[in-house]
Amino acid sequence: MTGGGGVYLLDKAAGVTSRRAAMAVAKANGFKKYGHCGTLDPDATGLLVVILGKATRLASYISGDTKRYSFDLVAGVLTDTLDMSGEIFKEADCSHLTTEDVVARLPEFTGTFQQRVPLFSAVRINGKRGYKLAREGETPEMPERNVTVTDWKSGELLDNRIPLEVTVSAGTYIRALARDIGEALNIPAVADCIRRTMAGSFSISEASELYNHKGSLLSMVEAMRGYPQIRVTPSQAHGVFHGNPFPAQIKGTAVAVDATGNLLAVGIGDGVLFQPKVVLATEVQE
Repeated sequence: MTGGGGVYLLDKAAGVTSRRAAMAVAKANGFKKYGHCGTLDPDATGLLVVILGKATRLASYISGDTKRYSFDLVAGVLTDTLDMSGEIFKEADCSHLTTEDVVARLPEFTGTFQQRVPLFSAVRINGKRGYKLAREGETPEMPERNVTVTDWKSGELLDNRIPLEVTVSAGTYIRALARDIGEALNIPAVADCIRRTMAGSFSISEASELYNHKGSLLSMVEAMRGYPQIRVTPSQAHGVFHGNPFPAQIKGTAVAVDATGNLLAVGIGDGVLFQPKVVLATEVQE
């Protein structure tokens, strides 16, 4: 991969952790350094953005502010994990529930509001991951965070299940949304069949279930497609390698590329100068 880094779009299967999936992608594509943007629960499927090599330095730019999911809201049960993989500790008859009942509650979960983080999560409480505390039998008070939720779509309720789709801000828990919708309906509810279909500018249609599909491995400049590009001359590039600013009439985050389209740096422009913040190249690409 040009430039010693890349981004792989994986359609993660159920039953594997995001970390193990990312590690398998890195191994299959010959990278030792790797990471991923946005953890998927082990039982969840869908788009996992795996960052490889030098691209790990671009994680904050690549991760994206929004993600889209599909999932089933399962009414009548509540589990410790807030999905169907956990132990059921509450059940209720929901034969009275209708599609209209659920849809009528969705506006309450649209916009920006506070969401309580699930106990079974990677969030640290007093230095320990929430899921580890849960397995030790502890039930600490979990923090709340602001989330933004938009663009709900729903199917029809059948056998206490209703398919839903939603776009959420980074850090939103779909399992917590299911729990809270259930609470608004005065019923226990969990999420099932969670699937991520979009992350930032990336779509599940670009992803592969394989770990080394050529078409799903993007160059670093391709992965930064959501940002404007500045073409730099070889003389400007010499300064970029040292983190020096250069004249550019652009505002906000942008990427500096050489004449052949290789990513040199990511930086910020103020309309007059472009200041490199993350330099990825070490020599001029003539």
